[in-house]
Amino acid sequence: MTNPASLFLSAYISAPADPTAEDAFYDAATGLDIDGLEFALFPQGARTLDPDWIREHVNPGHDLIVSLVPSMMAALGSTPNYGLASTDPVQRKRALSDVGRACDLAVSLAAEYGTRRVVAIEVHTSPGPRAGSLEAFERSLAEILTWDRAGAELLVEHCDAYVPGQTPAKGFFPLADEIAVVQAFGLPSDVLGMSLNWGRCAIEGHGSRLPVEHIEAVTDAGLLRAYIYSGATGEDTMWGPAWTDMHIPSRGDAPALAASKASLLGPDEIAETIRAIGDTPRIGLKFGIRPLDADVATRLAVVEATLAQIVAARSAG
Repeated sequence: MTNPASLFLSAYISAPADPTAEDAFYDAATGLDIDGLEFALFPQGARTLDPDWIREHVNPGHDLIVSLVPSMMAALGSTPNYGLASTDPVQRKRALSDVGRACDLAVSLAAEYGTRRVVAIEVHTSPGPRAGSLEAFERSLAEILTWDRAGAELLVEHCDAYVPGQTPAKGFFPLADEIAVVQAFGLPSDVLGMSLNWGRCAIEGHGSRLPVEHIEAVTDAGLLRAYIYSGATGEDTMWGPAWTDMHIPSRGDAPALAASKASLLGPDEIAETIRAIGDTPRIGLKFGIRPLDADVATRLAVVEATLAQIVAARSAG
């Protein structure tokens, strides 16, 4: 890689649920050797979206990639046709409103800090082909692109596509369709690009080969702006049933990774994909920690072990 990619941690996935412990985890994350956070846009009213909370617990030098997944999944739990690709105008408008909150966050943080804090906003093709259309998604993107995002890139993050006869984790549109929609706008990738997640691609393909194929497709299109490492497994584990999107950490020799030995993601897969993503500017780590009551030190050990794997793969080239 010509320029080292910026490293981002999905702290909201690795953090404890208890508010006091969550605060302690975020405080500790300020000292990690990373460049930023994948930051959750939770439903309205979440304490982590409060400006005072961000000032106190997020490193002011860290960039943020804002993910719409937490709001999206909360909405889909009760309204399966919610999303930017929804053919229901009410639910499409509702999804647009959530993206608007992410844009407002980007603008308010830029105004407060005097510089861009939100470098990207990740959006998705929810609810997929069973209750949505690519035309509706394209209209949603066209509207969002007119909004003030304080310089934040708009990234279409691929989630596992709907595959007939296969139980999906998300079940959104195929990658090729998403690429085609993004390319149709003819915009530079640092305005409208894409992001990929290793685990979600593995879930779609029920194995470790599709992540590489997806990297090749998106890099060939010149659209890959962020690559997120998250594991997956075809076994039932304490993370949940096989092929669920619960972000099992990578496997490895570090004691902190002993629990995730069933993960399909490991040093070899990380090394392979690091080579494949080339000069993609951002790399993310998105790992859930088990058991659920694990303390902050245990969680940090997993993060540091997985971070070390990525650093080692980058150093090896």
